[in-house]
Amino acid sequence: MLIDLHVHSYLSRDCQLDPRAVLQRAESFGLDGVAFTETNTQDGCDELFDLQRTTKLKIFVGLELATDKGQYLCFFEKPDRAPEPVQMWGSNRETPWKAEECLPRLKALGAAIVAARPYDKEYPTPALDAVKSWKLLSAVEVYNPKVRAGANELAIEAAAALQVPGVAGSDARGSLDEIGYAATLFTRPVATQADLVKALSGRDYYPVQMGELPHLQRPGDARTAELKAKKRKKRRWPR
Repeated sequence: MLIDLHVHSYLSRDCQLDPRAVLQRAESFGLDGVAFTETNTQDGCDELFDLQRTTKLKIFVGLELATDKGQYLCFFEKPDRAPEPVQMWGSNRETPWKAEECLPRLKALGAAIVAARPYDKEYPTPALDAVKSWKLLSAVEVYNPKVRAGANELAIEAAAALQVPGVAGSDARGSLDEIGYAATLFTRPVATQADLVKALSGRDYYPVQMGELPHLQRPGDARTAELKAKKRKKRRWPR
């Protein structure tokens, strides 16, 4: 099964992607499932799971936790019962949540934790080599098409050092065009949220690079390009 483990929708801040459109786009690229990993929240997971009746793709829900030492994809067997990060640690508007406090707590709650884009220096507080100290990780995101090649290569080295598998995800946020460039191949069927958490705790999956490499962009560039394209379509040429 090919599953994109890192996708956002309008349930994340600064993202306008309709999850229905995300699913349609993913299906057109031959994916078998999509994991919506909204930033710092799983609020809205019921809305996402309700879309299961509209698609043959499997829908999974996690969250992308932003900390003082990197970002982490966290998956629970029952997302609707997992406490929200803001409930556990308060607001992070002024001070980022501390990874040393958050990650062990989430692991104790049963989460499968994946380090996301650990060497991406475009992120204000990347994990960098600190990722190698986290023995509680289930995997490391070793291919993210929005991250520079050197950062992905360092993530591969970190996964090897930790002796954990690598995963891949599109990290789609700014445009539907970002979908279809990365996924994770699971060698066994993953039918439920519980199956996903169990699978990530094992080793039977591999990162997959798909399609052509996208042009490296800064956040917001894809959205700007879409708006410009719409304006061009509306232009009326003189006869």
